[in-house]
Amino acid sequence: MAIKIRNNSDVLRLRKITPIEGARLYGHLRTQVTKAGILNRDYSYYLGLSIIDISGFVFFVYLLVVQTNPWLVALASILLSIFTVRIGGLIHDAGHRAIFKSSLINDLFGYMCSSVVAFPFAVWQYKHNAHHAHTNEEGEDPDLEVPISFTKEMWRRKGLAVRFMRKYQAWLFYPLGSLVSFTMRFKAFRYYKDNMSLVIFSAMTLQIVGMFVWYVLPFLIFPLWKAILFFILTNEVAGFYMLNIFAPNHKGMPQIARGMKFSFLEHQIMTARNIYGHWMTDYMYMGLNYQIEHHLFPNCPRSKLKKITPFILEICRKYKLNYVQMGPLESSKFILKELSDVSKENRL
Repeated sequence: MAIKIRNNSDVLRLRKITPIEGARLYGHLRTQVTKAGILNRDYSYYLGLSIIDISGFVFFVYLLVVQTNPWLVALASILLSIFTVRIGGLIHDAGHRAIFKSSLINDLFGYMCSSVVAFPFAVWQYKHNAHHAHTNEEGEDPDLEVPISFTKEMWRRKGLAVRFMRKYQAWLFYPLGSLVSFTMRFKAFRYYKDNMSLVIFSAMTLQIVGMFVWYVLPFLIFPLWKAILFFILTNEVAGFYMLNIFAPNHKGMPQIARGMKFSFLEHQIMTARNIYGHWMTDYMYMGLNYQIEHHLFPNCPRSKLKKITPFILEICRKYKLNYVQMGPLESSKFILKELSDVSKENRL
């Protein structure tokens, strides 16, 4: 069961174990998981997954190019969007060194896939590593740099977007959140500008080429109606899919004030939420439905994350830690209700 937290100061009452005890428990957990072979690479799984996802992507690119029927163009655009996000899942796993043993090969694979889908791999790696290091920590977690508020402290921010959204944030969450596929690509250029180097310049060049292919080339080679349909559907569907993968992970879970001390183990369990495991959710959520397990062992192959669950549940039962799991619809309802409740409470 998820616990409602409106003030950062209330988070401390959730602490069940000391940081020292948490470090000891995590060390023991890591030893158990390692001895069980769960962190070993799963090359056959990723080979099969890559063939399926990349083949699906290529097929729907082909279908999109050759089709002139508007309904089939729309269908191809929608399914291409899904496989684009799924390639993003491979990029995510490569960024966590979950596919190959070699960091270099993981990075090469990540950049190769990123160039195809115009994904800002270098920027994402930097921000995503910060997210894992400071999960739901206000002022530190880049994923909290969004104009929605789950706590009074976040509600009081002065940004124009925050003030625009906060009264109706529950209603605007999905329509505006679905723009993430589009906005993420353009926001990356701020990072490129502030951190320019040879590697960053190369990454930026790859992304510019990719964005030309996605955003300009269709208007040069397709009829206008087809280019517009492709542009709208690929961005909205990919964004909606991404939002529904990422939002259930942490949105509405306790947020921690900067500098507040919890053990790594308790911090990750407390701030993450799982979606119930099933072969379909495992595939569609790309393993991120096991968010607690992923945050505790980010380099674990996604095919093995569920094997970690029994070890974590044993610790949670023994030390009364709050291990939260929900269904997809339940999670969405929970997020929207939290956003609505925060708006109502702070308008009073």
